[in-house]
Amino acid sequence: MRIRERLTAEDFVFTNSEKKVVRELLSNYPSAALVSASHLARCAGVSDPTVARLANKLGYERFADMQQALLDEVASHLNSPMTMLSSSSRSLGSREVWQGYLQAVTRDLGVMEQEILPAQFADAVDLISDPKLRLSCLGGRVSGFLAAMLQWHLQQIRPGVHLLTHDRSQLADRLVDFGKRDLLVVFDIRRYEVDVVQFAEAAAGRGAQIVLFTDRWRSPIAQWATIVFSAPVETVSPFDTMTPSLALMEALIAAVARKLGDSFAERMERIEAARAPYNITVDQKPLATAAPNRRGRKPKGLV
Repeated sequence: MRIRERLTAEDFVFTNSEKKVVRELLSNYPSAALVSASHLARCAGVSDPTVARLANKLGYERFADMQQALLDEVASHLNSPMTMLSSSSRSLGSREVWQGYLQAVTRDLGVMEQEILPAQFADAVDLISDPKLRLSCLGGRVSGFLAAMLQWHLQQIRPGVHLLTHDRSQLADRLVDFGKRDLLVVFDIRRYEVDVVQFAEAAAGRGAQIVLFTDRWRSPIAQWATIVFSAPVETVSPFDTMTPSLALMEALIAAVARKLGDSFAERMERIEAARAPYNITVDQKPLATAAPNRRGRKPKGLV
């Protein structure tokens, strides 16, 4: 079994300290394991013995043995057909860009699937589902649309969900109310934004918990976050892709809806009943009532 597979296997039960080391390893795989045990421990915010215990739990007598196994994996990968395929996909002809892009994103989704810890995902679902926590969503200039999508879906699943606008003065005002009963879900993809980082640091300082969606290089917010999801962002496009982060976010939404079950169904019934008088969507208003055009005729297809 490869080291990455061992880190994500459900067969292994890690302590909270060990989970920090696992997250550090997966977020910067494989380079994070190619440093000294002390350096890895400092990056993960744990003690040196924690790193040694993790290596033992994974089946290695010493941390150095785990490093050697990883070096063997890297050497094997450098000579594999997958590596050649990955490199060639970066230089595509103009007629093949769409295919190369889809292949790269699909590959990134597969990599992310291997790197996400099931226990870490479950912890995020538990936090987001907790009715005692007030939930706020925040993103940057580009990633803000992910925060808005998350807030729009979650507010239908549970109460107490808010979207924080990307405005310095409004962020400062909202910070006043933050405390230990708050959960901040924040999206910060490179290039990391000062306002978002500063707000997250201040919120953590007031006792709020943070779930962070970021990239492999990790936003500075990672040092204050309770849970960090690092998604690949590089494709054949000159711009970073948000698709892996979006897919993970939608998976979280699905898991939270399933966890809340009956309470979610009852809430949706109340929401639909509240919407009905306003004819918000087409299915709530018969198409036959549409206004005639300037010639006094109804649009084609209406009876």
